[in-house]
Amino acid sequence: MEYRAVGINLKRQALGEADWLLHILTREKGLVRLIAKGARKSRSKLGGRSELFVVNDLQVARGRSIDRVIQAESLHLYTGLTRDLTRLTCAQYLTEAVLAEASQGQTHSELFDLLLNQLGILEAVPESYLCAHLVHSLFHVLQVAGIAPEVAHCVLSRQPIQEESCGFSVEHGGIVAFKGTVNTSQLYRLTPNMLKALQMLPIRPLTEYKLDHSVWKQVERFLRDYLEHHLERSLRSAQLLETLWPSSSYVS
Repeated sequence: MEYRAVGINLKRQALGEADWLLHILTREKGLVRLIAKGARKSRSKLGGRSELFVVNDLQVARGRSIDRVIQAESLHLYTGLTRDLTRLTCAQYLTEAVLAEASQGQTHSELFDLLLNQLGILEAVPESYLCAHLVHSLFHVLQVAGIAPEVAHCVLSRQPIQEESCGFSVEHGGIVAFKGTVNTSQLYRLTPNMLKALQMLPIRPLTEYKLDHSVWKQVERFLRDYLEHHLERSLRSAQLLETLWPSSSYVS
């Protein structure tokens, strides 16, 4: 039995002497694992179609334990991501979060469309805006997954937040007002600009950039710590990105 699906390659692993095991997010089937037989051979038609961030129209054969790609027609190549190490790492960071949140056997059409859109933005956006858009993309992945942190109100009291007296709590999952004693193991005090950045995240599309790069870097760290706390493991791509960001870059 065969089926068709449109999917984007998120991860690949060498299998045997010449095959790839592909982790693909599809609109129709959600997250799937497929074997691309012989794709590592130099003359394979599946070789280029097995690269990361390639969107393919797939023809797939069902197998006993794992399905197999029979044919793939490339629909889109995010070449701008693969030509720049920082953009590539941002994309890997985002897809690492998607892989962690997507479930096999469940449709994820909203997550699929979100990922394609955000990868396109990361590919084309000016370098000085990269961090802001990565943070924005990551927040919306968490939102689609139903685990986005609370950024509009105090997560404990549900009251509006005052700029001068709040922090971000990884443990409680969002912004916390400094009223009384907050029992939390990880609490980051927020500056007015950090709070502004966090409260901009639910807005689509992101159009406000007048914040220092260091602010977006700090907000990225909040979301990363929050996600790693949720997953109970670290994100490798995020650690690599730490070494690639410029030390300071003012976004005007």
